[in-house]
Amino acid sequence: MVVSDFKERLKKGDIEGAIEAALNIEDSFFRLEALAFILRSVDETYHDLILSKMFEIADSIVNKVTKVKALALLASALYAIGKERMGEHTFRKAISLADDIGYPLWQAEAYGYLAYYLALSDLLEDSLYYFTQAVEIIQSSKEPYSRVVSFLSSLAKLIVQAADEITNEKALGFYDLAEDIYRSIKLKIQANGVKSKKKFVENVLKRGSVAIMGFLEVGDIDKAIIGMRYLSPKERVAAMLEVAYWLFLHEREDLAKVILADVFDMMLIGKIKPSDLELVGIAHKFMKIGRLDEALTIAGIIEDKERASEVLGNIALTYARFGKMERALSITEGIQNEIVKNKVLKALKGEENVGHE
Repeated sequence: MVVSDFKERLKKGDIEGAIEAALNIEDSFFRLEALAFILRSVDETYHDLILSKMFEIADSIVNKVTKVKALALLASALYAIGKERMGEHTFRKAISLADDIGYPLWQAEAYGYLAYYLALSDLLEDSLYYFTQAVEIIQSSKEPYSRVVSFLSSLAKLIVQAADEITNEKALGFYDLAEDIYRSIKLKIQANGVKSKKKFVENVLKRGSVAIMGFLEVGDIDKAIIGMRYLSPKERVAAMLEVAYWLFLHEREDLAKVILADVFDMMLIGKIKPSDLELVGIAHKFMKIGRLDEALTIAGIIEDKERASEVLGNIALTYARFGKMERALSITEGIQNEIVKNKVLKALKGEENVGHE
C-alpha cells in the first residue's frame, strides 16, 4: 500500500476507505502517522474508531524508542482534537517509558521525539526541558565522538523542526538551542542557517505587518506568507488580505483564493478583523484590479455604515461600467445610507455624474 493512498481517498470524502488504506501501511509508525492525519481531518463520528486503532498500534510496538515516539505522536493527536486530559495521560506514559531506557543515547533520542510532539501540542516549556535533557545526556556520553556528533546533529534538526511550528517569541529559545548544538559540533553552515531563521522571526515579531509589507515590496512572497504566522490575529488578517491582493496582482489566483478563503473564515466566523479604515483601503485595492466579488465580501464586513455604504456604492458603479447593470442595482439596493444610495441610483440611471474614476 502506497503511503499517499489514504490522502487521495480522504480528498474524495471516502473516510472509511482512507482508514482502511492507512491500516494497510506496512510500517507501524507510518501507519500511526496516517491515522493521526485522518483523525485531525474528520469529525467526531470517527474519532473513537481511529483512536482505538492508534492505541492498538502503539501498544504493539516493541522497540522502546519507537514506542515513546508513537505514544508522543498519539498524545499530540489527542491534544489536536481537544482531548487534553487523555493526551496528558498518554504523554505521561511516554515520559515514564523514556525514563526507563537504560542506554543513554537511546534515551536521549526518545526524549528528543517526546520533546518534538510536546512542542506540536503547544507544551513549549516541557518541550524545551526534554530537548535540553537530551542534549545534556548526549554531551556527557562516553561514546565515540563520531557517534555523539551524529546524535547531536539529528537532535538539532528535530529542534529546528519543532521551532518552525511555533508561532510566537518562544520559538527563539528553540532556535538558540539548535544553533548552540550545531556550533558545538562545528557545523557552521547549519548553525548560520538557524541564525538566519532566528533573525527572520525576530524581525517579524518586532516590526509586525510592516515586515510583511516589506517582503511584498521586494516580491518575496514566500517570506511574507511564512512571516504572517508570527503576527497577532488582527495583524495576520490584514496581512493575509494584502498578500492575497499581491497574489491576484501577480496572476497567482489559485493561492490567492486559498488565502482569502482562510481570511474570510477568520473574519466572518472567528470575528477577527482589522479596523474599518484598513478594510476600506484593501477593498478599494481589490476594486482597482477588477476583483469585485472579493471587494464586495470585504465591504460586507465593514461595521461603520457610512464607510460600508461608500464602498458598496463604488463597487456598484464599477459593476455598471463593466456592463453588469443588474448586479450594480442589486448591490445598490443593499446600501444602508440613503444619501449614498440615492446618489448611486441617480448615477446608474444617468441622472447625475458623481465623478467616480
